Amino acid sequence: MTKTIPSAKRYLYDILQFNNRSKVTTALNALIITLILLSVPVDVLESVQDVSPAVKRIIYHVDLVMSLIFALEYALRLITCTEDPRFSRPIVGRLEYMCTPLMLIDLFAISPFFILGTGMVRMLRVFRILMLMRYTNAIQLVNNVVSEKKSELSICGAFLLMLWVWSAFMIFRVEHAAQPEVFRNMLDAMWWSAETFTTLGYGDIVPITLFGRIITVITVAMGLVLFAITTAVLTAGIVQEIQKFEHKKQQPPEV
Repeated sequence: MTKTIPSAKRYLYDILQFNNRSKVTTALNALIITLILLSVPVDVLESVQDVSPAVKRIIYHVDLVMSLIFALEYALRLITCTEDPRFSRPIVGRLEYMCTPLMLIDLFAISPFFILGTGMVRMLRVFRILMLMRYTNAIQLVNNVVSEKKSELSICGAFLLMLWVWSAFMIFRVEHAAQPEVFRNMLDAMWWSAETFTTLGYGDIVPITLFGRIITVITVAMGLVLFAITTAVLTAGIVQEIQKFEHKKQQPPEV
């Protein structure tokens, strides 16, 4: 009896974490993805005021069933997460697992139905569509790329932050005296900097001095270089993850 419970728990863990490439795992994935996609039109219909009471009751019960299934899946993930060595401690491990990004998304997605409230509480239902991050290879691939390349991306992000602050500070010092009604404060300068190094160029704030235009050219050029480097890092990571995925797909499925 002591051996049966851990083995069943491990089997359930492998299904929920997609370690077991069986028909049960495939069916569970298809069910959850279908419910996530179904939740979108349900939320849309719920916002329509002219819907008849009968349709509203149907929407409510459909939402109830989906919420219960999502809650059950969340609970099973929480119960079986101790099979992962990172979360092996019964209490602390589960608390740490609850704080992982995907589990937080799941919690935010299911909580609005069980919490009475409107406004911001019900807006949390938008997290349901983010639950696809766990079930689609494309989104999971991006998540893996960001995790694998976090050092390189952190460096790119740091340089972008420095460019943002530097260009905002410089343009404010140069342009504030020439057009104080446009560059009123550093917030205006930071808005100009953001739309300039991202090459959006709305044109609502435009430098008119010579030094301001020179700073603009430098900011645009540096922004293009940094975004090109970031794109190259992400592209390399995506290629690596696709190769890993193709290699894993060639492995024989478990019975």
